Amino acid sequence: MEAPDIGTLRLCLGFAGLLSLLVMAALWQARGRVPGTGSWLVAAIMSALAYLLPPAVQWPRPDLGIAINCSLTLSAMLFMLEGSLALRGFGDAARRRLPVVSLCLAILALMLISAGRPWLRVTLHDGLAFLLLTATALTLAWRAPRWSWLPAGGMAMLFVALGLLLLWRGLGLLATGMDLGGADTRMPPWLLAATLAWALGWTSLFPALVAATEGESLRQQAERDTLTGLASRTAFLRLAGVGADRQHGLLLLALEGLRTLNSSLGHGTGDRMLAAFAVRLREAAGPGTLAGRLTGAQFALLLPGLSDRADLLAAADRLRTALSVPLVIGDLVQIPEFTLGAALAPEDGKSVERLLEAAERAMFRVRAAQRTG
Repeated sequence: MEAPDIGTLRLCLGFAGLLSLLVMAALWQARGRVPGTGSWLVAAIMSALAYLLPPAVQWPRPDLGIAINCSLTLSAMLFMLEGSLALRGFGDAARRRLPVVSLCLAILALMLISAGRPWLRVTLHDGLAFLLLTATALTLAWRAPRWSWLPAGGMAMLFVALGLLLLWRGLGLLATGMDLGGADTRMPPWLLAATLAWALGWTSLFPALVAATEGESLRQQAERDTLTGLASRTAFLRLAGVGADRQHGLLLLALEGLRTLNSSLGHGTGDRMLAAFAVRLREAAGPGTLAGRLTGAQFALLLPGLSDRADLLAAADRLRTALSVPLVIGDLVQIPEFTLGAALAPEDGKSVERLLEAAERAMFRVRAAQRTG
């Protein structure tokens, strides 16, 4: 069976580019809130143009058309790298916009300068492509979360494979000094076939990666209080499993005066007060302590490894002292007022729910004592 010719491979690659563009457009429409999808859509547009331009456009200067085509492919790879960085949450995407656009212009200038020297152009193109594809693969695979291993790992392998093939071609030209001719438009069939497999591969895997990322983001949002960044009630109850044979302490705190603050200065000030109090609570609790926001103004801390009730009371006193420092909220300086209740496992309960009930009873006793005192 004969291998497909260049024309057939280019036609298939053009259809693959259109397919990638349609998939990315639909994905961006449905999952636009997932970081990085916009950059991948731009990459798909550039890739489709690069795949379709060679057979569809008759350039007055073929070498100029090839240079523009190379610029499109490299710029598409750059946007794939940017989209991967955004998807994985590396760095600030907004601050990278100007550098990315500047790099695209630099790539275009570099390809135009080398347009009349195919040997130099191909070598530069393949070297830059290897760097961009490898960087994208590392971004996707580096400490990839467990829920994204399959699509992220598959895409990383595809990117590395194509990058190595391009590097091999570029090094081969560099070693032999082959003269391609000023208007050369040839591309090895094996490289066209590899590019086709790469395009179809990442097009099929990327939607799965986006779906996994969005699912994990929704799960984290459900387990994380959006205002304070602490664990939500559901997450706190799930994570705070208490063993019957181990000593754990639970501290329940209720921020007082929040309703009055909301009425006098507005709910925005009340929200800032809650957020600032949560930051102070997290800092005072220290590492290894689970902190959660149970209701509007009620917080909880789970303290592992306590030896007895004296340790629990000592931890409560330290926390009370740390939280009593005034909070600066804009122009407002507010001393937090809160009520604290403590419970110890397994004496006060062997489950988180029992401990919360015990800590709430202790809080009620503190309030009653304050009213009678």
